[in-house]
Amino acid sequence: TVAKRRAKSQISGTAGGRSKSRSYAPASMSAAEDLLDEPDVSPTTTTTTTTTTTAAATAALRPTPPADHYSMDTLSDEVFFDSKGTGSPETGSGTASYDTSKDVGGSRYHPSVQEWQRPAVPVSDSVDASGRSSSHIGRSRIWSRILDSCFDNSDRRQYGRGVAGRLFRRTFRESVRKEKNITESDGKEKSVREQLDEMNEYRPYFTWWVTTVQVFILLLSIMCYGLAPPGFTLKQQSGQVLMASLSIQTVDYWEPSNFWIGPRAADLIHLGAKFAPCMRKDEKIYRHVEEQRRAERETGCCIRNDDSGCVQSSRRECSTRLSVWKKWSELAKGPDGRLSGSVCGQDPNYCKEPASVPPHEWPDDITRWPICRKRIAAVKKIHAAEHMACEVIGHPCCIGIHGECRITTREYCNFVRGYFHEEATLCSQVSCLNNVCGMIPFHNPDVPDQFYRLWTSLFIHAGVLHLVITVLLQYFLMRDMEKLAGPVRIGVIYIVSGIAGNLASAIFVPYRAEVGPSGSQFGLLACVFVEFINSWQMILNPWRVLAKLVGWTLAFFLVGLLPWVDNYAHIFGFIFGFLLSYALLPFVSFGPYDRRRKVLLIWVCLVAVAVMLTALIILFYVTPIYECKICEYLNCIPLTRDFCAEQNINFNKKLDII
Repeated sequence: TVAKRRAKSQISGTAGGRSKSRSYAPASMSAAEDLLDEPDVSPTTTTTTTTTTTAAATAALRPTPPADHYSMDTLSDEVFFDSKGTGSPETGSGTASYDTSKDVGGSRYHPSVQEWQRPAVPVSDSVDASGRSSSHIGRSRIWSRILDSCFDNSDRRQYGRGVAGRLFRRTFRESVRKEKNITESDGKEKSVREQLDEMNEYRPYFTWWVTTVQVFILLLSIMCYGLAPPGFTLKQQSGQVLMASLSIQTVDYWEPSNFWIGPRAADLIHLGAKFAPCMRKDEKIYRHVEEQRRAERETGCCIRNDDSGCVQSSRRECSTRLSVWKKWSELAKGPDGRLSGSVCGQDPNYCKEPASVPPHEWPDDITRWPICRKRIAAVKKIHAAEHMACEVIGHPCCIGIHGECRITTREYCNFVRGYFHEEATLCSQVSCLNNVCGMIPFHNPDVPDQFYRLWTSLFIHAGVLHLVITVLLQYFLMRDMEKLAGPVRIGVIYIVSGIAGNLASAIFVPYRAEVGPSGSQFGLLACVFVEFINSWQMILNPWRVLAKLVGWTLAFFLVGLLPWVDNYAHIFGFIFGFLLSYALLPFVSFGPYDRRRKVLLIWVCLVAVAVMLTALIILFYVTPIYECKICEYLNCIPLTRDFCAEQNINFNKKLDII
């Protein structure tokens, strides 16, 4: 057939036996490109007679091009020289039937499937009941390799063969897997293999959600607050700023570094880190606040002699040469016989809102004065009191993470990264701890109540390196366990273990801000132990596997000795995670007695979790521990002098004479 086509092509061409090159494409070419859904036909059914008939019919129906003297046989031979004939399983021929009598009015439409059909892509056809090929309908149109990958179940999460099983190269006893041990209520027995086959595999939705939120929060915190100085020691910051004495002075302070490459401690607390003084009333901090208030009762208004301004200060801080210190006393009483005061820029007689009128008179104690929201303007400067006529150059500034307050300038407050309160005149009028903690303000300014930090800190990280460790652990370990247990059970273990770990950390190390899901991650590590214990009878050499698990766990506890990583959260997170995992994870039974024993242990674990969580809450709120020096060494070992330094900033103690 091929030889006849070549001879016919040479005869119908020009001199030399070669045909002219065409400068046009047949009209049916574009239509044939779109016909992808036609049934594929086997080339073995095509015959020489059928091909000749097709070419003749095509030549009779198609008009001859005006310029080139081609016959349709030549055109058809050239186009289909290397193409394969097609056939239909139904007709067994390579030509689809076409009735030329239906062409009315000289229509030039011809079925392109006969003339310009593309070479078929070999696929495995399916045949329906009538014998017709159904490769162009339904699921068979999808590539077989895509379907194979979709329905492939070879990587299904198997019980006892997760990431830890592959890491430690566990081997299982096939004899145990084939035994029939469980007797159902209907009398049927189930082998271990049947129990394993009935376990479902879940998608790790909770893992993806938690990891996405943690990455987003760290990026947002770095964009908003910047990075702390990297390193393992305290970093000194020095600069010249305007002080309350209206002089430019050099100020030095030290702040802790962050080797995790992340925000500062104060910024992490503001974001929601675990910090006990923001969660309960801390007697140690509020004792210091009361000392500040007692000292503030003895302050007065220090007025500069050159009328350059005034600032609230003690007598020792006010220069007798450059300033005048105004303080009410028995010899020089204030308005209405007041002895407490005066206060620069504030006086009961010059405040319109809130007004000092019966029965809401301002007390004779400046530490209990409210902030004056609306003042009465003096008609003339000479008619106003001196402490009201001067320009106030110092206002309260909250510094550090322990609620320290100073009356200073805005420039100084910005330099030490404090919170400046221009609306207030006294430190007793502001709640510095409320500024440090941020988030939702306290219901009572003197009683911190941000208990929700127990779970908000699970989504915050100390830096980029800290987040990388979390993402790796959650991708390999948490995702693997969630495939076995499902998002609900893993979510309960993750959140409850993290909350319990943070609560224990707040009890034993209350003045260190801690972030990250340390307790949650050790709760997930406890899941690995529980899965291993439940599959103990199926594993060859279980004691060797247990030794490897314990070794890796101890290595992770050593990481908890670094700053910003909480070992108390590790320990209690592991304990709570173990109890919850034993209660919530699916298990395999090796006999009726083994099943009853495990059900009983599930209830024991749930009761133990409730009792331990209640005990931690009582220990935190009712009988708190404010200082435990030995407890700090379990959480951080001082490898260098400042490796475990306080997260607060420290100043050079230098008195600013006004």
